[in-house]
Amino acid sequence: MVNTGNTSQYRDRRRAWIDRLVHRIVAGSGLLVLAMLLLIFFYLLYVVTPLFLSPTVNGQKTVPRHGAEPSLALGLSDNGQIGFRIDSQGYGEFIPFAENQPMSRIQLIPALSLLAQSQGERQVYALSQPDGRLVFVQPILSRMLSRTENRSPVWDYPLGEQAYSLGLPAQQLRYLAVAAVGEKQVVVAAIGQENALIIADIDESGVRKRAQITLPAGTINQLLLTPDGQQVYLLSGKTLTLWQVGANALTLREERQLQLAEPLHLALLSGGRSLLVQAADGQISQWFDVPGEKGATLTETRQFPHVVGESVLLATEMQRRVFATLSAQGELSLFASKQSHALLTQMLPAHAQTLAFSPRGSALLVETAQGWHRYRVDNPYPDIGWRGLWQKLWYENYPEPAYIWQSTSADDSYQAKFSMMPLMLGTMKAAIYAMLFATPLALSAAIYTACFMSPTLRRWIKPTLEIMGALPTVVVGLIAAIWLAPHFATYLSAILVMPILWMLAVLGCGWLIECLPTRWRVRFPAGWDVLFLIPTILLTFVVGCWLAPRMENWGLGQPLYQWLGDDFVQRNTLVAGVALGFALIPLIFSLAEDALFSVPARLSQGSLALGATAWQTLWRVVLPSASAGIFAALMLSFGRAVGETMIVLMATGNTPIMDEGLLQGLRSLAANIAIEMPEAVTNSGHYRVLFLTALTLFVFTFIVNTLAETIRQRLRQRYRDEGENA
Repeated sequence: MVNTGNTSQYRDRRRAWIDRLVHRIVAGSGLLVLAMLLLIFFYLLYVVTPLFLSPTVNGQKTVPRHGAEPSLALGLSDNGQIGFRIDSQGYGEFIPFAENQPMSRIQLIPALSLLAQSQGERQVYALSQPDGRLVFVQPILSRMLSRTENRSPVWDYPLGEQAYSLGLPAQQLRYLAVAAVGEKQVVVAAIGQENALIIADIDESGVRKRAQITLPAGTINQLLLTPDGQQVYLLSGKTLTLWQVGANALTLREERQLQLAEPLHLALLSGGRSLLVQAADGQISQWFDVPGEKGATLTETRQFPHVVGESVLLATEMQRRVFATLSAQGELSLFASKQSHALLTQMLPAHAQTLAFSPRGSALLVETAQGWHRYRVDNPYPDIGWRGLWQKLWYENYPEPAYIWQSTSADDSYQAKFSMMPLMLGTMKAAIYAMLFATPLALSAAIYTACFMSPTLRRWIKPTLEIMGALPTVVVGLIAAIWLAPHFATYLSAILVMPILWMLAVLGCGWLIECLPTRWRVRFPAGWDVLFLIPTILLTFVVGCWLAPRMENWGLGQPLYQWLGDDFVQRNTLVAGVALGFALIPLIFSLAEDALFSVPARLSQGSLALGATAWQTLWRVVLPSASAGIFAALMLSFGRAVGETMIVLMATGNTPIMDEGLLQGLRSLAANIAIEMPEAVTNSGHYRVLFLTALTLFVFTFIVNTLAETIRQRLRQRYRDEGENA
């Protein structure tokens, strides 16, 4: 006899064990998903955080000073291991900050009366003798990093050790400026004793004078030459004069009166496009050319916080638009051209005499009466700040402050622009227009399929629409870019008015069906009347596309897209919205139709039994009961639209512009990451800003989905309670 009691007990224990196992697997999988989401979030946050860390200046190392001659030029190597200087006696000296390195000092020129340093990455110095002749020297520090060559730094004469004369009578030059425009070519601007301003090209073959003019009598305070040798700044008291250097001429471009406290000091930022004007009261302002109707005009675009103190030193970086000020009291302030506040304020030794950055801005060299102090500077992302990412900035050579995203350029002195507003606008434009296209179609289809369509037809229509969701988005984007965009341009007017035409056609078709005799209408099964709409919609579309070009030529004399001109681009928001909306329709339809079809039949049948019409039942019974599911479908689809990449990437022009127009291009956050991440240098500012866009996209979609789920649960509970109370 079989013991059925033991067998049943064994089965119950086995079933309970399986239930516990499955429960733990499901719970563990859910927790694993949450853990992965948190891991993604914290990794994005880890990559982005360094963008907003404050810079630091530390790691002081001092080399005692010998001799009392002041430094006319001061500099550092890239790694900060060795400094150099040129003193007033014409001696060049290397200052070692590494262990076991001797200090070397040689005479570069017998007698030095004037010194000028080139602006830019190449550190070329023009040394003027008392008779006005020039010798050009350059410190070579990179040999310290080579094991096959001499490890000691040397002074190089790029144009030879001979002295070059500018053609003036033997006299001491008053002011001198130099620009290194080639490996062995420089441009020199000099002012002699009789206020003669000379511009000359100098290479190994000799001196070629480009222009010479006599300046008006008066006090001259400073002379500057841009790195390309094309512009000369001349400061005389409060008068700032800008000269344009031509092939064989020197043209006065403009003259400005500065309303600042004297004495003034000028300095060029990296690239030579921005001019810093430092006043005696500590005010520093930034000037650059602003294009206008009558050409470019030198304009003050930004003021930096006042630097309190006397005898404030100013030093600029060579490769970035960063500068530092150091007061006599030892207060160091670090600034960036795109930041309105000081990045760093720190106390250093007082009574500094000279200040200089290393070429990459990773070290700072300060000269005092006691010696030379080298500091490590950790300031990797000076141009990136929260304000610059979300607010308008006035960039060099732009007419006004603007939101601009342009991360790279072929120009080495290019000022990167990382405004995220164009990307946010492009993302929202694509998502909103896609929802405007998809929502009416998908919800209307879901309502008709769930409430009015015959069961036989529904079994064919619903799977067909859901299969549309399996179509790869890259295929949708390709079709939109190659086929849809050109046809939209050809039939633009028809596309714009087609929603109105279709609405009228559908209403007209419904009215005609109602006008048919009852004996005709009863011959068609209920729920099959949608078949009358298909030929009506197709006929309306064909007629509209046939009439549109003819109406355009009759009314405008040309196609509409040509008449719009620059206001129309072929791959635009309309194309992206239609293509992306096509991809969203299956998702909205499937979720909304399931929600509508899941409404208990007893509710709608009870409403109909009480005398309500089918439409009254739909609006007052079915839709409120299914509102939670419909809302969830819309919110999930919106989150999907925000994160879509391939359709937006291929169907738009990928132009990050601030334009709300339907016929203009756009660039979304997701598409921007796909485009620029492969070319971004790891750990660069560009790289981290792209991760910031990814973090923004992640947080936005997370908030949207969480909000959708919360509202869906509340709507479901609300209508459930109302149903129970009823």
